[in-house]
Amino acid sequence: MKTLNKPTTLLVARVSDVEQRKALPAQQKRLYEYAAKNNWKQDIDFKYIEFDETAFKQNRKTFNELVITPLENATEPSIVVFDKIDRFSRDSSSTEKATLTRLYESGKLEMHFPSDNLYINKNSPAADRFRLDIGISLAAYYSSSIRDNVKRRFDQLRSEGVWTHQAPIGYRNIVMPTEALSRPLKGVIVDEERAHYVVKVFELRAQGMPYAVIAKEITKAGYVSRKTGKAKLTKATVEKMLQNKFYYGIMEHDGVEYKHNYPALIDRALYNRCQRVKETRGVTSTKWNSLDFNFNDIVRCGRCGRTISSFKSKRWVYLKCANPLCDNPNTAESLVLGSIGELFHRMTVPKNLVEKVLNELKRNHDDQQMFHVQSINSIRKEYDEITVKLENWFEKLVDEKITPEQHERIVKKLTGRQEELDDRLNVLTKGNKDFLVTASYLLDLLGRAKELFELADEHQRSKLIGFMVSNLQLNDKKLSYTVNYPFDKVLKQKEKDPDGSKTQIWCRTLKTFYTLKMTNGSIY
Repeated sequence: MKTLNKPTTLLVARVSDVEQRKALPAQQKRLYEYAAKNNWKQDIDFKYIEFDETAFKQNRKTFNELVITPLENATEPSIVVFDKIDRFSRDSSSTEKATLTRLYESGKLEMHFPSDNLYINKNSPAADRFRLDIGISLAAYYSSSIRDNVKRRFDQLRSEGVWTHQAPIGYRNIVMPTEALSRPLKGVIVDEERAHYVVKVFELRAQGMPYAVIAKEITKAGYVSRKTGKAKLTKATVEKMLQNKFYYGIMEHDGVEYKHNYPALIDRALYNRCQRVKETRGVTSTKWNSLDFNFNDIVRCGRCGRTISSFKSKRWVYLKCANPLCDNPNTAESLVLGSIGELFHRMTVPKNLVEKVLNELKRNHDDQQMFHVQSINSIRKEYDEITVKLENWFEKLVDEKITPEQHERIVKKLTGRQEELDDRLNVLTKGNKDFLVTASYLLDLLGRAKELFELADEHQRSKLIGFMVSNLQLNDKKLSYTVNYPFDKVLKQKEKDPDGSKTQIWCRTLKTFYTLKMTNGSIY
């Protein structure tokens, strides 16, 4: 084949990504052999270029820079050589193909594909041009087929509980060399350096803390990003973490959930508590101050329903409505804090009663254990019944030709109920072990309520107030509230038995509290 007189001749070797660069030397060898066959000398008659870039990009920046631009700017007829057609393009509608087609049809370019034994210029017959188009279409089909196979393989891996993407914070991707296989295996393990920070994020959120404050606390605790190396956790990252079911054992891909095989960092109950916090904060307008105050985010305006915020002016703390248009007057905190302090004083039970009640509870603990056994058996029975229903429903899918949409809806409903039962079973099992501990803590709180309130700092005092009372509203410098159950019962009991001589009645009060705690799935 006779060469043109000093043309712009490019020998182009291309692979799709960095991992395929090991295939470039083979392409280079064949291209150089083709150049030698045509008596082309490097840097005199031709220029060799190689790069990695997929042929499916809408904007093939490297291809345009190294190939298209020099050919378009050439003042003489040019030659471009690709080892095979698929090294040129896999998209018959691409702008790069259109550009090179225009150049060779105008006589400004020759296209050579040595391995396909194809040569294209303006005089090429229809059969050769058809071969070029077919070659591009076959290359596109081959790539699409590979992509489909990879997708099916990934779907299979996910169904087996294997995560196929970047591991979330608290986990990390690893590559495990194997002797049996030629390629190393990729896996996910717990990131021991960061996993405990993830758990802390969920614990803080369950307490009602907002994203920004959580991010600040975790950063202060020493969190360092594995990806960036920076000692900072952002608000957006915290929000993303709290919505990720991966941490309790569920991975999501394209809206489909799978159970994964990796250790869970939290349980589903904690995850659900955090979602309820989000729902609660989402329906009310809140204004969080990172400083600690006695009434942080627990008081509402009695006129407009917005959050009452605390602010400090000089030496005094004031409460004001977060709504700038509300006419509820600002109130000095000291005016309303006294009424709460008086409540804690009335809540305190005689110290000599604490040990008597605890001993009585220990003697009656067998009754409580019976309650646990009955409740646990009932939950396990319902769980097993749902499992049978799921099996029967699957048979209907096969035999009665139930649509996939109907199947998915019913299965989602049944498995959702099983998850609820699982959560409740966890609460009951845990409660069965720590009943006496819980009762002991409660009695200790009631025995030292006034002392704890007076000695606590603002943050601790806010938690105590939120624990004992609810529905706090500020209106016209007056604070109203509802005493939470069972503390309202404690107040009534103190009126009947102020010296604590009727031990049995006090035991019934605490047992009533415990039964409520165990039967209400939203209380932990």
